[in-house]
This record gives sequence, structure tokens and C-alpha cells, in this order.
Amino acid sequence: MTPLQTGDAVKITYEGRTVDGFVIMASPNGRSLLVKFEAMLGGYVGMMPILDGRDVFNDKPVTLARHT
Repeated sequence: MTPLQTGDAVKITYEGRTVDGFVIMASPNGRSLLVKFEAMLGGYVGMMPILDGRDVFNDKPVTLARHT
């Protein structure tokens, strides 16, 4: 599977809640991401930084799936 890239539409699951969003910044290897969404997820409002599948500030798991 190819890494997520800037502009990819995604489904973001965090603390049991899933919302639609998209990647607004991505490292070339897809390990470091900034995702944008129209919701509040665990204290994040509108966007969340992710590194290696975990949110940067709380170190909790984030699941991202390409939106089809």
C-alpha cells in the first residue's frame, strides 16, 4: 500500500469516533501527517498532527483509512 499523501481523503478514527477528513501535509514516507476535519476529536478541533499512527500530543492511536 502506498503511503498517504497531501490531498488524500481519509476516514479518521480516534477514541472510538470516526469522521471524514483529508491530509493537508504529509512527509514523503507518510509517517508524519497533518489531517484536517470538521469535528472535535479528543480535544483536537479541525486538525490533528500524527506521527507513526499516533497523535503527537497525547500519544494515542489514530487509525486512518483512504476514503473511497
